[in-house]
Amino acid sequence: MALRTFLATLLCAAALAACSATQASEPLGASCDQFGTTQAIQQSTSVAAGSDVQVSLCSNPTTGFSWEDPQIADASVARLVSATYQAPAATSLPIVGAAGGEIVTIHALAAGTTTLSMRYSQPWAGGTKGAWTYSLAITVK
Repeated sequence: MALRTFLATLLCAAALAACSATQASEPLGASCDQFGTTQAIQQSTSVAAGSDVQVSLCSNPTTGFSWEDPQIADASVARLVSATYQAPAATSLPIVGAAGGEIVTIHALAAGTTTLSMRYSQPWAGGTKGAWTYSLAITVK
């Protein structure tokens, strides 16, 4: 009887470990509402070498603002794969001036730590610089 209880406990623990290992991690990035309450957002993540990290940030080019090119502090740890604007999802009634998102993908290269930094600015001379800032500390295992 004790062996049966032990095996049942072991099986349950293995099932729980498998569920937690395959569970999706929290999405990285920030919505327009989040930037409405704070202008600087900092996050952190830990990933395995060879994997990709995706960050989604509020972006609305109709305001004259856009995300500057992402900066990666240590290019030997991670590299930029892409940074593209994604228009708002189509609905039955399109909303003029609705915010979309900047989707940034980073590829983890080797063990170490680095930081992804971005600023939301008006790109012309005299435009507002760094109205919002985003920083992601990345630990690669």
